[in-house]
Amino acid sequence: MKKNLLFITTFVFSLCMFIFSSCKKDDPNDNAKPVINLTEVGAENSKTVTAGSDLHLEGEIIAESLIKRIDIEIHQKKGGNFKITQSFTDGKYIGVKNVKFHEHIDIPADAPSGEYHLHFTVTDQLGQTEMKESELMIKEASKHITVKDLKFGASHDFPDNKIGYIGTKPLVSAHITAENGLDKIVVHIHNEEGTPAFEVDTTFTFEGEKEWGINGQHKHIAISDKAPVGEYHMHVNVYDKQGEVSEHAIEGVMFKKSDATLSDIEIGTKHSAVASDIMTKFNVKAEGNIHSIRMRIYKEDAPKEYFYNHTLKEEFANKELKEYAFNQKLEAKSDDGKYAPAGEYILEIRIEY
Repeated sequence: MKKNLLFITTFVFSLCMFIFSSCKKDDPNDNAKPVINLTEVGAENSKTVTAGSDLHLEGEIIAESLIKRIDIEIHQKKGGNFKITQSFTDGKYIGVKNVKFHEHIDIPADAPSGEYHLHFTVTDQLGQTEMKESELMIKEASKHITVKDLKFGASHDFPDNKIGYIGTKPLVSAHITAENGLDKIVVHIHNEEGTPAFEVDTTFTFEGEKEWGINGQHKHIAISDKAPVGEYHMHVNVYDKQGEVSEHAIEGVMFKKSDATLSDIEIGTKHSAVASDIMTKFNVKAEGNIHSIRMRIYKEDAPKEYFYNHTLKEEFANKELKEYAFNQKLEAKSDDGKYAPAGEYILEIRIEY
């Protein structure tokens, strides 16, 4: 009889311990709060940004109970009430446990310069929050440089599509006014999350122009054949002759691989020829049937004044041609029939397939 009682007592006690242990494990108050590691506040973690540009913000988040929302607040540190806020309540960061945060926060051009505090707060699905703080310096926006209509694209026919084809030279254009004279434009393109690491750095120098880009002028940026396909972020810094800088950015730039290739290009002799005899050769190979090949010759600072503008169409009409070899002489003439004067020109070849 005593043995049976001992058995029942022991069993009940063990069962209670099991229930207690299970309840304790599922208690929301015992779940770990989110963990935040801010790795970059500002470019290269400089903790500085210029008004009118964007703030590079990057970090790692671990939330055992999954992320519900992310809130960012930037406010003046001393003697001011200027504040910038941004929240993320849906999208790729929400409902996940472990994520790399990478965003560019717009800083208004009218943001007062000075010292700021940045608060980065993560709330999980149980309502638990964790916050990280960082110092931030907002620098004054340029007073003597204005940049409008900043665009990036595959051609000056559609310059704002944000696409650069690998192995080609897409363009960057803008309307720039520099009271102290334009000195240089520095372009830096880097991969976004999900795209293998790759960067493009290009600098264009000027002769102190007060205004540039009003007549469709643009610059071409070479995209290496080795550039990975994916999404990129583009920074454009404009400097004047006094060293003042105006910082700008374009998000959502895409590097794509074209299904057509242009090879064995020969223009004159080592890319030099007289305007009346520009011997031009190249080979085209496309995945689909070629519809047309357009060729244009123009100066970089006057892209709408063509010295040669011709499109081959009849050669491909009602035909299934995926490969084509071009071997012809071109002549560069102005609208009045005069040959183009000596100088540097661009030969643009566009393939439609």
